[in-house]
Amino acid sequence: MRKFFNWVIAATFICGASVLTSCSDNNDNPVEPEKPVVNADRQAFEKEFSSALQKSAEQIRFDAIKQALVTIGTFFETIDEDALGEQVTNMIPDILTNTDPILFENLSEEEFKAVSTTLNERFDMSEEEVKKMDGFLLVDAYNTIGTKKVTFKDGKATQSENDGFCIENIDKDGKSSSITLKFKDKRDGVRFFAARLAKVMPVCIQFPQQIDITVSTAYGFELSGSVFLSTNAPSRYISFKHSQWTGVCGLTADYEGRNETLQALINHGKDRSFDFGVGFGIDGVDKAALIVQGMNKPYSDEYIDSEELKSLRDCGPFFSAAYDLLKAINGSTVDDIEFTLGNRLVFTVSVDDVAACLLALGNIRKMHGTQPGFEAVDKYTQILNDHFHYTVGIKDTNIKAQGSLVTVVKGFNEKEFQPALALQFAGETKPMVLMDRMSEQDMANYKKMTGAVEEMSEYVSEMVKKLKEKFSGIKL
Repeated sequence: MRKFFNWVIAATFICGASVLTSCSDNNDNPVEPEKPVVNADRQAFEKEFSSALQKSAEQIRFDAIKQALVTIGTFFETIDEDALGEQVTNMIPDILTNTDPILFENLSEEEFKAVSTTLNERFDMSEEEVKKMDGFLLVDAYNTIGTKKVTFKDGKATQSENDGFCIENIDKDGKSSSITLKFKDKRDGVRFFAARLAKVMPVCIQFPQQIDITVSTAYGFELSGSVFLSTNAPSRYISFKHSQWTGVCGLTADYEGRNETLQALINHGKDRSFDFGVGFGIDGVDKAALIVQGMNKPYSDEYIDSEELKSLRDCGPFFSAAYDLLKAINGSTVDDIEFTLGNRLVFTVSVDDVAACLLALGNIRKMHGTQPGFEAVDKYTQILNDHFHYTVGIKDTNIKAQGSLVTVVKGFNEKEFQPALALQFAGETKPMVLMDRMSEQDMANYKKMTGAVEEMSEYVSEMVKKLKEKFSGIKL
């Protein structure tokens, strides 16, 4: 997803660099402001913040991760999708001989409701369309594809037996890259719909509760992960919007003597709650982590698809990505967002109306370049303050500040009113804009760090885009 990692930073810093680069301009206010009192807690925080920015600017480069993503992307690009489609077609006769017809009349009321919900989600089928069907075909993934290997070499594709389902590519130098899915448990597991034959008969694939995924490249990079499908849901028929499942992924890469790790976790719990986390480390030491917990209370489908929210796509790449993410996750509230920088600084955020915050930011973005007045911007700043709450602190200390947003004038290029992050520590009489307290070196380090994050997100975005383009012709 384009600029996903920028969205991660934005979740903490409100709206990316535009917030931290906001600062007051005394020329727009002829009254000399009262000089604030800076207490010891703020001084300790600013020292820790400056140190974390310095170290992050030096260390967060994603060199090895980028190289790994390039080689993984190259592997997928070398797969001949036409030949792969032909191999899948060749498997269909064997698959169909190992299917069990499931009749709706034999399902319990609970199971039929789960099946109907999943068919609606997967194929946009209405309840009336589902009721006109007799049933569907059930395929055991382990028996049909769990021991198959498709190898591409010299423009040809061949099949062989394997421990797990594998797609392998052997390059002209004889080096192998592959992706392998191993089914952890052969016992009866969970089921979800994956295809409709001739647009009529749905095919439901049965998977075990855990699937281990490994991607290895000819250049030694390896990405590994697992998907856990929960049978704690009311039915074994999995709906990715309504059932419980967890995905974990870890990428480890070595490049020019530098070891980097990128880890991600996604958990979809009961009542459609959503948690996810991202962590980055160098040479075994964690450098930054973001954890989002309790994204829940979904909006109605009508509101998610409303023109009001769709208009976010017209506000730029960040808002387009944010809308797509909101549509996919569909949670109106976030119980807790925790961003840790340098193992010491902790930013904690909660949101009680995600869409309202995105719309407020989007409306501010639309006014960019039009020289909006203070009142025009400040009404959206106050909407953000109503729904977006955050604190900052230092681990293993009692140092903590309450955060808020204030409307100030942006002091770079065009001078326009913008919401800016401000902090108030215990004993202080009013919040102070964080940007106003940062040195030139702090700003340079911040820009360097976010620049690396943006470059990294471009790599991820480009790889996802290429994969979508390459495999969009293969319809499941």
